[in-house]
Amino acid sequence: MSKEFIRKTKESKPVVAICYDFDKTLSPDDMQAQGYIQSVGDEVESFWKESNGLAEENDMDQNLAYMFTMIQKAHGKVIFNKKALMDYGAKVQLFPGVETWFKRIRDYGMERGVIVEHYIISSGLKEMIEGTKVANEFEKIYASSFYYDKDGVAQWPAQVINYTSKTQFLFRIEKGTLDVNDSGVNDYFKPEDIRIPFRNMVYIGDSDTDIPCMKLINSYSGHSIGVSVSAILSCRPFFILIFL
Repeated sequence: MSKEFIRKTKESKPVVAICYDFDKTLSPDDMQAQGYIQSVGDEVESFWKESNGLAEENDMDQNLAYMFTMIQKAHGKVIFNKKALMDYGAKVQLFPGVETWFKRIRDYGMERGVIVEHYIISSGLKEMIEGTKVANEFEKIYASSFYYDKDGVAQWPAQVINYTSKTQFLFRIEKGTLDVNDSGVNDYFKPEDIRIPFRNMVYIGDSDTDIPCMKLINSYSGHSIGVSVSAILSCRPFFILIFL
């Protein structure tokens, strides 16, 4: 039986979508380095060296490589299921101000007649992000994730997100076709039916993996913000005014 997808439709008020990378954008370090790597008895530097080496030696996507390495490292040492990953996520630190930022900016937009929605587009792990204190702040979390067997143990990547593949989710947000399997994202939408045009999007990221999304949004008069620390969290939300 085919799944019936729930799609977001155009609102009576303008909608602004703020899309965030996660690691080193909302959190000061890679999420894997804040509990998981230590739990399997490895050093952060050696974990990434091994993972990136695996990718290089096998013409492998770096994100697939780190997910494979995580499964291998956990074998015989720690339980590697969704609950465990969410528990690791609960330990992930956030930059000062992140926990209150999302409500503050929604309220700021509401005062000016703008609906603000928050989205994650990350190469990190969805299960870990879902374990953080701010998981419920997002309309949708797009991130890499695992397939689990009947016992709930991670077996294989279910979703891998990297560089240019991040851009597909901007089109999903634009059209309101948020489910990752909804082929409606490829349908033609009249300009007046677009839910969130790119000019009403802000992308916030910290590294070269975010450049494709930033370039796409900028090409259509949207706005991109590069952060090296938590600068965005203390700046005045000027970008809301742009859309009024």
